[in-house]
Amino acid sequence: MEREWTRRGVVMGAAGLAMGSSAVARDQQGWTTRAPGEHEPHARTWMAWPSTAAFYGGPGAYHESVQEAIARLAAAIAEHEPVAMAAPAAQHATARRLCGPRVDLVDIATDDMWARDSGPVFVRKADGGVAALDLHFNGWGNKQVHAEDAKLAQRIADHLDVPLLTALVRGEGGGIEYDGDGTLILTESCWVNDNRNPGLSRAEVETHLKAALGVTTVIWLPGVRGKDITDGHIDGSIRFVRPGLLMASAVPGDTSEWGSAHVEALAVLAKARDARGRAFEIVSVPSAVDVRSKDEDFLTSYANYYVGNDAVYTPQFGDRPADKRAAEALASLYPGRRIVQLEVDRIYENGGGIHCVTQQQP
Repeated sequence: MEREWTRRGVVMGAAGLAMGSSAVARDQQGWTTRAPGEHEPHARTWMAWPSTAAFYGGPGAYHESVQEAIARLAAAIAEHEPVAMAAPAAQHATARRLCGPRVDLVDIATDDMWARDSGPVFVRKADGGVAALDLHFNGWGNKQVHAEDAKLAQRIADHLDVPLLTALVRGEGGGIEYDGDGTLILTESCWVNDNRNPGLSRAEVETHLKAALGVTTVIWLPGVRGKDITDGHIDGSIRFVRPGLLMASAVPGDTSEWGSAHVEALAVLAKARDARGRAFEIVSVPSAVDVRSKDEDFLTSYANYYVGNDAVYTPQFGDRPADKRAAEALASLYPGRRIVQLEVDRIYENGGGIHCVTQQQP
């Protein structure tokens, strides 16, 4: 029987940073660009409506519960900043009923909810204007067909009337973690992979990403290849809080390939320096263990959170001690931001998380 892939990621603040000469680069279209850090101010958050019931076993209660979860998250974020939900017009009535009045529905066709991966990565040009970078989403290396989602970056750029930049590599937004100050962290398993970038070396991938994102220092982690649909996205276990500060989350004592990759990643980061020569401070937050959902693809990492303008959105898994520790850790890492814990199990049991379904527009 062919494996039924789900969307799963495993290995993976102070606003207004100045651009700085070491944090910019020129992309292949002549723009000078910089990808702002997630902790920097947003104009809005982009999300995508899970339109295709076939991904969730067909029409019925389960697909509806996935839509309810994404709507619950959108409504929570909309309390603190504008939210734009890409959704086909035929599903606006359902989306409006579930999301409430504060979420802006945009008539853009979608297949599924993974906006971090299918949507654009937003960058700033040297003149301060915003552009959208298309990473050419192909269903995580052609593991799923996403005909509409493959066009999402272009359609969002058209809706906003901003330039669309085309990267010379293929990948997903969940596969990159950047601090807005010149440093990029990513996994080799995801990017140096023939299902996305056939024939490209690590050095070539690095050169293209430096140009597209405006970074000067790239730190490569091993990741895990072929064990999940993403080939080991970074945003499931290691995240930038702000330049020089990382949050990491994994199951304590995990001896699986995932656990080994995480230990190796931490060892690499312990020796690494960022674009400004800083060593990394790493705050580890144990993943949940005693969770409500028993789905085998459930992502229990607290690292897959989203940083909004005034709040941080993080999962509540039902493991009370672990949920409490995670909330306290994030509160200390993001002083001045409200910590919003949400029950969105339907997102996490499909292998992704809150970060995977959101994308910030600076």
